Amino acid sequence: MNNPHETLSADRRRLLREHLMREIAMDAKAPRPRRRLVWLVAAPLAVGALAAVTLVVPGGHHGATAPAAPASSAATPTPATGTPLPEPTDPAGLLSRAAKAVASRPAPAAGNAQFVYSREIQDGARQPVHERSSWLSVDGRSEGLIVDPTMGDGRTTWHAALSDRPGAHRSAGFDVPTYEFVSRLPTDPQQLLQQLLAADRSNAVAGMQMTPKLRNQIAFGDIQMIFQNVSAPPAVAGALMQAAAKIPGTSVVADEADANGRHGVAVVGTNGTMRVSLIFDKDTGAFLGLREVLLADLPPAGPDGLPPTGTPSPGAGNGKGYDYATAVLASGIVDHAGDSPKG
Repeated sequence: MNNPHETLSADRRRLLREHLMREIAMDAKAPRPRRRLVWLVAAPLAVGALAAVTLVVPGGHHGATAPAAPASSAATPTPATGTPLPEPTDPAGLLSRAAKAVASRPAPAAGNAQFVYSREIQDGARQPVHERSSWLSVDGRSEGLIVDPTMGDGRTTWHAALSDRPGAHRSAGFDVPTYEFVSRLPTDPQQLLQQLLAADRSNAVAGMQMTPKLRNQIAFGDIQMIFQNVSAPPAVAGALMQAAAKIPGTSVVADEADANGRHGVAVVGTNGTMRVSLIFDKDTGAFLGLREVLLADLPPAGPDGLPPTGTPSPGAGNGKGYDYATAVLASGIVDHAGDSPKG
């Protein structure tokens, strides 16, 4: 981690190259790889080109703790007539309601000198179940902090994502996201999706051929990165949820559980040989965490564009039903790396 810019760039190129090799192998009807890609699930600001594992604050909700999944409320009255509307039970309806709920929350104040704080459970990736806390700079120009018992001495400084050094990134973007950058994204899901798909990916692909499928997977990975590492103001978080569901090759499922056993609605996509679920509270829209399942076989997506279900690899997650999962426990905007949210 001496030079985070070189590390992220090299990792992104490596993952994309592995993906391209899988696509070539599939086209040639060669056996698909069965091994899991080495996502940086325990590293600060983990970045994968397709759907890298990262950490987020719950749906842009900045408070002392992530809201536990509340009991479902009764039917919701309409503003105009007061007539109760039936609660949605279909996946798309649940996600839409959750996205609207989180988007209606007030945006937190976040200064460029402050930090995005997150505390979460991590389970899997060949590591024991543990808690991990992170403080990442709002504008990407201050050194952050990671506290994780599985990393070296359990405490490490996270270098600033942006720098004025020659050759270093000088502005934020989807390849180097910051909270400040994310806060300026469109709050209309379709406009946001168009911006994700139209983003310059030349640095990400390192001269390799860009295909529509690869571009879609990178867009899904960017959304995952934002939710897990950077966070988003409420209105943007709601748009990101709906934009993710519009990406070809993703789907919405009504019920998934995070690493803490909380259930929510999920947007599901694939990265390599992994099926990835981004899980949101059905009532508040808060980001609860993610779940990854290693697939023994990854057949192509069907004509409906839905991701394949495949067959979980033998012994996946030591019988837990997943190979890696997280659960956000607390989050917020704080003044200094090491601080806890007030209230």
